Amino acid sequence: MAAGLLAGALLARLGRFRVHGWVQGLIVSGNAVVIGIVMIPSFVRYFPSRTADTRVVPVHAAAGSLAELLGLYVVVSAGLGWLPERFRIKNYKRWMRLALGLWLVAFGLGAWTYRTLNGGSAAAALPAAASAARIVVRNFAFDPAELSVPAGTEVEWIDETGRHDVQADDGTSFKSDVMTAGGTFKHRFDRPGVYRYFCEFHGSAGGHDMAGVVTVR
Repeated sequence: MAAGLLAGALLARLGRFRVHGWVQGLIVSGNAVVIGIVMIPSFVRYFPSRTADTRVVPVHAAAGSLAELLGLYVVVSAGLGWLPERFRIKNYKRWMRLALGLWLVAFGLGAWTYRTLNGGSAAAALPAAASAARIVVRNFAFDPAELSVPAGTEVEWIDETGRHDVQADDGTSFKSDVMTAGGTFKHRFDRPGVYRYFCEFHGSAGGHDMAGVVTVR
């Protein structure tokens, strides 16, 4: 997105104003959809588990929201002409530069946020061969997604990369704390049965998206 916005700014410098308008308008509008579908739900899930070392998250959210609102205002004012004359931008160049600057700041804060929440990668810390009772957690899947073990087995989930958790579909059998790269969670399965689970950040109960199942024999 940052590359697209910079390319759009270059088009304006080259006098390709119509293409510039389409590029910037599509990027800003598309990002509004991503914010609504992905970012806001993720932020709502994150907020109860916030800590002092993750203060960058609300700062990123504020900067990104301001950049998006300003970008939409510029698009509506300059490209669509829906606003009454008194509310329209008079100096487009100044406002567009301000919006682009805010986008780049939000992009940098987003990279910082990702690094803070995901904690890098723990690939080097993983054993060369995973045992039958070990599940690797990655962006955005459990490997293996289906595991069959005898009763009495302790299953271990190891977070290789990303910010995840593990919780049973029924909401009571087991639930981990939030894990980042290198984090682990263990649960002993004593009763035979089928135990479905998911990551609340990237999946949901019922086997949707980031989800898995442990079959206990």
